[in-house]
Amino acid sequence: MIKKIILLLILISCLNGCTRDDICSEATATTPLLIITFKDITNPLVAKSVENLTIDTDYTNSVRVIDGIQTDSIGLPLRPGANSARFRFILNAGETNEITDVYEFNYEREDIYVNRACGFKTIYNSLTATEDDEGLIDWIINLNILKTTVENEIEAHITILH
Repeated sequence: MIKKIILLLILISCLNGCTRDDICSEATATTPLLIITFKDITNPLVAKSVENLTIDTDYTNSVRVIDGIQTDSIGLPLRPGANSARFRFILNAGETNEITDVYEFNYEREDIYVNRACGFKTIYNSLTATEDDEGLIDWIINLNILKTTVENEIEAHITILH
C-alpha cells in the first residue's frame, strides 16, 4: 500500500512539474526570417516565380537552405550570432546553365527577452545588402530593401527583380 501511495505522489509531482510557461507556444514571436519576394524586372509590381531556385550559405561549411524549388517568395534565416550573413542564390543548380549570385546581408543585432520558456529572440536592424560580383552573368538584376528592420515575418523585407 505504501508503494502505491509513493508511486501516486511521484506521478502527481511529475505532472505538476511542468507549468504553462515552460513551453514556448507556436504563436509566440521568435527570431524572424528575412522575407524576400521575387518580382518581374519589366513590371516590378507583378510577382514573378523563380524556377529551380537553390540557396546555400556562403561559408567554409556551406549549408543548403533551399533546394531546387519554384517560388515567388522565400524566408531566409539570418545569423543571430553574427552581424552578417552570406548566401549563394543559384538558378538551375547542377545544370549546364547554372547561374550564381552571391549576396552579403549586414545588420545590427538586438536581442529581446521573450519569456522564460522561449528565451530571447533577435531583431535585425539597419539591414543592408551587397552583391559579391563574382560572375559575369547575373540573374538577379536588382535587389531593393523594403524594410531595414527585420522584426517579424508579416511583410517582405527585400524584393529581388529578375
